[in-house]
Amino acid sequence: MSWMERMILGGMILRAPEGDGGGGGGGDKGDKGDKGGDKNAPDLSTVLARLDALEKENKELKAKGGKPEGDGDDLETKARKEREAKEAAAGDSKKLEEALRFSLGAKDWLKANASLLPKDVEGIFTAAEKETYANALEKDAAIKSGLIQNFFKVQANLDLLTAGPKQDLEEWLKLTKNGKEEKAQQVYKAVFEPAFEMLKRIKKAEQLNQGGHVNSSEVDAAYKDRLMKKSRQHYMGEKADA
Repeated sequence: MSWMERMILGGMILRAPEGDGGGGGGGDKGDKGDKGGDKNAPDLSTVLARLDALEKENKELKAKGGKPEGDGDDLETKARKEREAKEAAAGDSKKLEEALRFSLGAKDWLKANASLLPKDVEGIFTAAEKETYANALEKDAAIKSGLIQNFFKVQANLDLLTAGPKQDLEEWLKLTKNGKEEKAQQVYKAVFEPAFEMLKRIKKAEQLNQGGHVNSSEVDAAYKDRLMKKSRQHYMGEKADA
């Protein structure tokens, strides 16, 4: 509503008659003053304030689609929304559990894999302890994002990836900082974990190969099998092995 419209409507309200006054032909003006104005009528500022309030309520109602959220849903829709809410809550709970497990085991994990990780990885965990995060999930995402980027800066580690995971990594690296952190858990599971597992197998094979006990092709086959499983879980929704 424009300023002019509000002024006109306000004036109309102020001038609106109160009925037939005293009624009859007695000429009684009731509560009206010498100039015929109603002394009980609201002033212009009060009317405009009321108009502002009504206009605000109207906008809020339109923003909500004219009805409270969820109102008017049929039983099927309500059941679906309830199921989706429960699934989302369960998913968040699982993510939180994984994040806490990762955080609690970080020190031992770093110690056990120090020879396989770039030198700056430990610094990522140390820096994270000095930062303030909204929750454990946010901290977990920031650490994993830094870990993935640092790990694959090493060309030898990047060369461990087959075409599919490498493309996924390249697409992820194009994202903004927030975008990377948002998808860090997904890339950690689908790209980093199988590549890191492959690296561990290779190092172990190299040590054992000195005594002629392991064929490196077996390591390659195991890695490719793991990648295939991860890809099926990611793209086709297959469940991970128990």
